[in-house]
Amino acid sequence: MKILIVHNTYQQPGGEDIVFEQERRMLEHAGHQVTAFCRTNWDVDSYKGLRRLGLAKRTIWAPDTRREIARLLQQEKPDLVHVHNTFVMISPSVYSACAEARIPVVQTLHNYRLLCPAATFFRDGKVCEECRESLWRGVEHACYHNSRAATAVIAMMLTAHRWRHTWEREIACFVALSQFARDKFIEGGLPGDKIFVKPNFVSPDPGSRTGDGDYALFVGRLSTEKRPDTLLSA
Repeated sequence: MKILIVHNTYQQPGGEDIVFEQERRMLEHAGHQVTAFCRTNWDVDSYKGLRRLGLAKRTIWAPDTRREIARLLQQEKPDLVHVHNTFVMISPSVYSACAEARIPVVQTLHNYRLLCPAATFFRDGKVCEECRESLWRGVEHACYHNSRAATAVIAMMLTAHRWRHTWEREIACFVALSQFARDKFIEGGLPGDKIFVKPNFVSPDPGSRTGDGDYALFVGRLSTEKRPDTLLSA
């Protein structure tokens, strides 16, 4: 199978970037022909002064990325497009290009960005799902980078694509990382019959444990929303 994988890397490398590379290698090892389209959020730094207004616009719709993806689809003719992250530089415009080319899209839901501007459902040290009621609650609380302006841009992006029905019309299926996450996305309005659970994995497989199991290992960023304090307490 020919697969185009799409990913917007972050300035601070994290789990999504690792999963992207792991799945890329896994697919290639399984004999699939894989082509990658990547952009980086380091490009954000080139938007200075008034150009920052252009960055807000491209968060919602990036015409240059859509043209690049359209050319790549025409050139490679993949059977499937697997999107990991479109925020910020790629934008959801890529789904439109795939729909126009009649190529199905799989979207991995690495976080809660489609429902929460901060992508975490977490604020002020506790769970917060106010944006399920209104995205503008996140703007009020400046949930993304403590900036009302930056949070408003994400809220506008989500609102625009909800109006377009982008997620429902242009994405064939979604991959959630857990049953809990799947349930949350269904509560948030995504079609349940399109969401499948595929947990992240460790590669290479370490196999079954050989110790007595009286310990736990946490691998991840030491940030409040990941609640390492809860794990320590347990």
